[in-house]
Amino acid sequence: MSSPWFPYTPDRDRPDPHASPVRYDYLSRDEQEVRQALADWFQISPATSETRNLHTAESLLGDILSRLPLDGDGMDPELLRAGWLKAAGPFLGQQSNLLSIVKGVATIQVLQPAMRYHLQQWQGALLGKLKDQFGKDAVHSIRIRIG
Repeated sequence: MSSPWFPYTPDRDRPDPHASPVRYDYLSRDEQEVRQALADWFQISPATSETRNLHTAESLLGDILSRLPLDGDGMDPELLRAGWLKAAGPFLGQQSNLLSIVKGVATIQVLQPAMRYHLQQWQGALLGKLKDQFGKDAVHSIRIRIG
């Protein structure tokens, strides 16, 4: 017997007004038969598995990388270094490094601000030499960074 000073306690046949809605974990007979018929037809187990849609990172990355238009020649650092040495010459080639060519932008790294200024002065000539070295459509601009 509850006293009038205690908070509200719901009766057994009346649900708690603050409770979340009831979730039924059972299936009706018709739903069970439909699921079993589909499972028999498609030759799968009717129970859903938690690991059904799990994939390894290796399988996903392999599939994604196979669809990317990666060009092996453009990604090789040795070819970039050799092409940069030919395009820039011995002095500029040793003082700077061609890091990458991504979407037509050649990224060149230098250690000194004075060398960056020097490369900016020769940017037009270097762009022409890089186009000759790597192809006309491979490079359309140069980005120089210090670091």
